[in-house]
Amino acid sequence: MSAMSDQGRQDRFENASIGNLLLLAGWFGIVAGLVEAVGLLAFQRINWKNWGPAVHVSSQLLWISPLLDVVLFALAALAVGLALRLHPKWNGLAMAAGLLAGLTAYDWLVVPDHLRYRSCLILAIGVGVAFARWFSRRSAAILRLSRRTLPLLLAIAFLVGAGVPVKAWWRERQELRRLPAAAANLPNVLVIVVDTLRADHVSADGYPRETTPNIDRLARQGVLFQNAVATSSWSLPSHVSLVTGRYLFEHGIGDIPPMPLFGSRVPSLGGFPTLGAELEGKGYRTAAFSANRVYFSKDLGFGRGFSHFEDYFNSPADDFTRTLFGREFARLFLNGPSNSIPKRLLRRLGMQALLDGDPEGRGYGAAHLRKRADDVNRELLRWVDDDKGGPRPFFAFLNYFDVHNPYGGPPSYPAPAWGEKSVIDRYDAGVSYVDSEFGDLLQALGRRGLSRNTLIVLTSDHGESLGEHGLHYHGHALYRELVQVPLIFWYPGHVPADVKVSVPVSNVRIAKTVMDLIGEPADPAFPTASLEALWQNPPPAESGGVLSELASEPYFGGDEEKTLQQVIPLAADGPMKSMLTDRYQLILHKKFGLQLYDWKQDPEESSNLIRTAEGQKITAQLLSQMEDVLEQSGSAWVGSASVSATDADGPSLTIGEPLSVPAQGPTGARRYYRIRTHAGATLAVSVTSQHLDPMVSLQQEDGALLQTCRNPGDDRIKPPGLADLTPEAFDDICMNDDVQPEVDTNAGLEIQVPGSGNRPTELYLRVSAFSGSATPGASYHISVREANVPAAKAY
Repeated sequence: MSAMSDQGRQDRFENASIGNLLLLAGWFGIVAGLVEAVGLLAFQRINWKNWGPAVHVSSQLLWISPLLDVVLFALAALAVGLALRLHPKWNGLAMAAGLLAGLTAYDWLVVPDHLRYRSCLILAIGVGVAFARWFSRRSAAILRLSRRTLPLLLAIAFLVGAGVPVKAWWRERQELRRLPAAAANLPNVLVIVVDTLRADHVSADGYPRETTPNIDRLARQGVLFQNAVATSSWSLPSHVSLVTGRYLFEHGIGDIPPMPLFGSRVPSLGGFPTLGAELEGKGYRTAAFSANRVYFSKDLGFGRGFSHFEDYFNSPADDFTRTLFGREFARLFLNGPSNSIPKRLLRRLGMQALLDGDPEGRGYGAAHLRKRADDVNRELLRWVDDDKGGPRPFFAFLNYFDVHNPYGGPPSYPAPAWGEKSVIDRYDAGVSYVDSEFGDLLQALGRRGLSRNTLIVLTSDHGESLGEHGLHYHGHALYRELVQVPLIFWYPGHVPADVKVSVPVSNVRIAKTVMDLIGEPADPAFPTASLEALWQNPPPAESGGVLSELASEPYFGGDEEKTLQQVIPLAADGPMKSMLTDRYQLILHKKFGLQLYDWKQDPEESSNLIRTAEGQKITAQLLSQMEDVLEQSGSAWVGSASVSATDADGPSLTIGEPLSVPAQGPTGARRYYRIRTHAGATLAVSVTSQHLDPMVSLQQEDGALLQTCRNPGDDRIKPPGLADLTPEAFDDICMNDDVQPEVDTNAGLEIQVPGSGNRPTELYLRVSAFSGSATPGASYHISVREANVPAAKAY
């Protein structure tokens, strides 16, 4: 009996040889990795609304996941082999099979992102135990099957792995071959977006710290716009505006758009032409290099117009943390304090790259693994040097992400002279690091002889709150520090040197200006005006405001900022719009009303002027300008800038008789309606529609917005809504939208017609869409009646 037992142990030991263990590890690793990759690619589209965008993946995962899983499974199998040498009585091969089956089960259970991690672990342990028992009775047959099928699995994995980069290489070559010949002497174009860089922390804009000597030099040699305004206060909509030359209300990308299960999103970026596509039509080869792999990536539709796009999968560390087990490693071991044992061990092993995105130990290692500015530079220069398709001009779009939180440069970068004690210190350290790398890039381009024939545009997609208004991030509001950004044009011999333009401008105009500077001023793809005229003959001032927008955005950076919903109007409660001039900023919240700041006298925007007489006058002007922008920028709805003689001959609204406006064509919608009434009358106006999100206002014949009307519901708005100090008086600015969050298709206001003596008076009702556009063919219903409300009291 003892001899037979010894023989059984010897058989089990031989069956659990290194070769058999690695055979099972290879088989399970390839199968697990391929299914994992397909699952992650599919479920990030199925669960696109809730999927963590920071860990998006692309088809490269089809070779990365199998390779990583084979390595991890091999290590697990070898660990079983080591344990078997210490305890030869164990059935090592069955143990290894059960462990590998459990790892595979856990991998596949976590992929859909629907079960809790603990539930997945318990189920995976059960699968592993059951499989080990089943395997122990059929080990010989399963080993034979594994040996026969492993070569096929290896071939599949190799073909898939090789096919992904080969397909990308072939596609890029084919696109280059299809490019038309480029005209002689076209400049290279380099657009650089320093993500999250607010203008007032650039020393060229007057910041006392010398944070940006290289950017300052570029500004001295080119044109600096001192009041450039981003179209939004977070990355996705702002980047769409940068590449399409369209406002948010036009392109409609205010949040992550749906991702179809198969194929590409059609049309991406709102279907509008892009700067890259237009330059490709002129013979340019195009590329984008993004360090913001969350909101400026190929997966989100930005690949259109770029034959070459580099976002994630840029390093072994990034490859690792985008696989399922890499994410689990980051979740378990990288979200602790910086002095934790796993992090100290990783530093000793020389794996600082896994920690580089988390200098403060705040848990950003998994989701915000840094792609530093020097990596972006290397990618760009490698692409520039690989001059595919022969000599032709290039267009490159760069995104530097190092100013974004968590703040600060990489650990290898010397600490700034001001130290890094406060949040502002660390923010400025990141600015200084990016500036240094930008300087290195300029030198590298100069060594290649490219600097004299390259148009460089440097800007940002939005700013950042560093404690102002209690905010510590961006994307939640539209205060000036969140939307005012640097903007520099540099093109020796074509753009003048040392010119500063102080009038407010939108960076939505960059695309048009680039086309103007390369000799295509009549390009119809971008409807905004070029900025070139402003530096050729800078006006002393410009009264018009610049539009910024936020769609409703429920995300908050932390519990501390969630409390602000009870203090200030935020995008979490509804969409917002802003008009910023060279002195004032007006902020309109769909639910909570208006804010007006004189930022020249009140840089911190702490004193809301909306209740002052002068504030009401300025607000009326800016609201009217806002409507003009929403209607005149090439959107589907077109209206007049002011009441004209043509409008005076238009349809009249009869008090007490409702008017239904039928569906109109894209340019046939009439926006003004005349109301014949008398001074002192009290009118109630309502507009309803199933397709139009209406915003209504009443104007006088000269186009001036009246200041004597109020929304009939504003007295019932709960905090943080603007309190009505005189609830019985008609004293609120006459432009409004829905105040009740559940109502989206009607608007109403009440007005006491100015004047006295019961004399005949004409007013003009203006109907707009808060979003700036409407469903094609939308119709709406207008009602004007005399309201039984108390007479107006003095304000």
